[in-house]
Amino acid sequence: MTATDDSPAVLVEQDEGLVIITLNRPRRKNAINAAMWNELDAVVTRAETDPTVRALVLTGADGNFSAGADLSGEGSGGLTGHGQQLILHEMRVVGRIIGRLQHLPKPTVAAVDGVAVGVALGIALACDLVLASDRARFMEVFVKRGLALDGGTSWSVPRLVGPRRAKQMAFFGDTVDAATALDWGLINEVVTPEELPATAREWGMRLATGPSTAISLMKSQIDSSATRTFEEAMEDEARAQHIVYTTHDMQEGIKAYIERRDPTFTGS
Repeated sequence: MTATDDSPAVLVEQDEGLVIITLNRPRRKNAINAAMWNELDAVVTRAETDPTVRALVLTGADGNFSAGADLSGEGSGGLTGHGQQLILHEMRVVGRIIGRLQHLPKPTVAAVDGVAVGVALGIALACDLVLASDRARFMEVFVKRGLALDGGTSWSVPRLVGPRRAKQMAFFGDTVDAATALDWGLINEVVTPEELPATAREWGMRLATGPSTAISLMKSQIDSSATRTFEEAMEDEARAQHIVYTTHDMQEGIKAYIERRDPTFTGS
């Protein structure tokens, strides 16, 4: 899809329970401006409470995920469109938006083609799963701009690749190719650029047609595992199983097992 001056900065498509969000400024490699921040925030906020939304896929238009924050200074509304203010306050707004994506109680997939740079890397890593094309490139570009880390990457990258790899990425700002990112554990899978849209949609639909409450609880359990003791995790598992036993999806899953067929989950 080729964007024009009149194209929306973010495209939103809903296919049954799956919402696909496309960052859509290809002439700027989908660099994120105020309109995109606000639209992304609106879509994620709606997804949190809309029962028809059961999974999200986040991607970029025309061969790139995103070149990161738009630092061109276009307009007078600041990075996030709330007027010129100290960067501290701008980054707190950005942090809240990415935090909502990170903590969304529904599964998310980032489909990365081309570049995922700076804060855009943080957005991709805030998703539960990251699928990349074999030409994808990941970069902690901040050091090359004289900036500190942002986008949540000071938290997400060390947890995925370990502190030494995280420091290597942060201190040098070098490009990490898709094969290396896969080897380091930064991403889940690598496919060809031609396969990326269909594979991302397939993953998204599998999540959107899964047992929504069970997946939401799994996400919470895994995300909180680093700060829990084994005993706390076991107690949390007991409570989670108690919750899913009240769902129609659990009943359908057991019934399908007994009847030797694939389950049809409805998210209820």
